[in-house]
Amino acid sequence: MKNKRFMGALGLMMVALALLACEASNVVALVVKPTATPTRTLRPTFTPRPSATSTPEDTPTPEPTDTPAASPTPTRRAVVATPRPAATKPPTAPPAPQFAWRVLANDSTHGKCSTGAPVFEVKGRINKSGVGYIAGVHVVLLDKSGHIVAQRDSWGPDQMNPEWGVSCFESKNLFNYQLDATAGWYNGPLVLHLTKSATDLTPISPDAILTFDSSGGRYYIDFIQ
Repeated sequence: MKNKRFMGALGLMMVALALLACEASNVVALVVKPTATPTRTLRPTFTPRPSATSTPEDTPTPEPTDTPAASPTPTRRAVVATPRPAATKPPTAPPAPQFAWRVLANDSTHGKCSTGAPVFEVKGRINKSGVGYIAGVHVVLLDKSGHIVAQRDSWGPDQMNPEWGVSCFESKNLFNYQLDATAGWYNGPLVLHLTKSATDLTPISPDAILTFDSSGGRYYIDFIQ
């Protein structure tokens, strides 16, 4: 029984060895007879000849220009706006008063005549155009302090008498008011104007300004309407 088993195993071993031998021969054949690999014929490599390249002509370098030195920038101070006060309009001047009478003075027949001291006098005519000499118009003479030096009402034509040789302007002179300035001639200049009445001294004519000195004199001032 044992011999049979041994013989069977031996047979199997022999078969295995045979198979191994076949495989080994195949492997050797593969090694001994390799498959020929086609090879490429190397072609000579073309190396281009170096060609002479044209060198660009040297361009002239521009000469350096004088660069102005940078001037220092002035530093500006910050200006702080100061608010201005609101402008106030100047007060409007009141309109010039409209007078009922106007003054004729310092022309060829009006002004001051020399008399010699102690005469300090003002006289003249109050005449309305188309009517004639007007009575009852109040005349006031003031010094520079505003004090009344003299005042009176004018008189009418029936009381007017011509005077001769006392005026340096006319040989014969008529007048319907006359004031003596002796009390205040030195506190001048004096102001002469017409007023509404003896109790209402509101002016109804512009001022005539009179100046006396110690040599005296007589003014001829006319008012017309």
